Amino acid sequence: MKLNYYISDLRNSLSKDYANIDDRMLIELINQFRAIFIKNEFNRNRNLPSGIIQTISGIPMNLSKQLDIDFINDSSRILKSSVKLPKLIHTGIRDLVDRVWNGKVLSSNFNYVTPEQAIYAGNGKVNRKLIFTFIYNDYLYIKLKRENPNINLISNLSFRGIFENPLDLIPLTYEGYFDPLDFEYPITEAMWGQIKSNILQNAFNVIQSEENE
Repeated sequence: MKLNYYISDLRNSLSKDYANIDDRMLIELINQFRAIFIKNEFNRNRNLPSGIIQTISGIPMNLSKQLDIDFINDSSRILKSSVKLPKLIHTGIRDLVDRVWNGKVLSSNFNYVTPEQAIYAGNGKVNRKLIFTFIYNDYLYIKLKRENPNINLISNLSFRGIFENPLDLIPLTYEGYFDPLDFEYPITEAMWGQIKSNILQNAFNVIQSEENE
């Protein structure tokens, strides 16, 4: 469903006290409670539907300056995305990353690690031929050994994950102006019922908090 559907449905269910609330506030409520719902479902070991996962394709990757990631001191080759990635939902355990890949490299998905794990990733005898990706300061990085035969094939990546604000992907997905209300919002009907209920139960406190900031 498009975002406009969820905004209209939510607006029609709010009391008259919120008749003048603008779309931006409703979008913020939907984003906020969606993220909370997904975190709770993940922490309960529930299976999350594929419909909430978003893809960013064709992310340009360029050779990184060492100063950008001075915590990695080995001689690995480091590539950095030319654009920042929207913030992922973090469950307290990990970022909700589904897949990172490059169509030019005939191998399995790249290995997503934390920046702390990236320090040592690929330094062992077993994993020296693997390719690792991580996010640092909102940029996507690739780490691989200089002798890796796939090194010259990596120019852009595709990335799948669950993001805090789905609308942050619009500039990375569409050229020129795109009306957010026409955006296919990544939740399911079953999720929306619970998210909407949570918003309606807590709307007064959330809205008052936003207005006081």
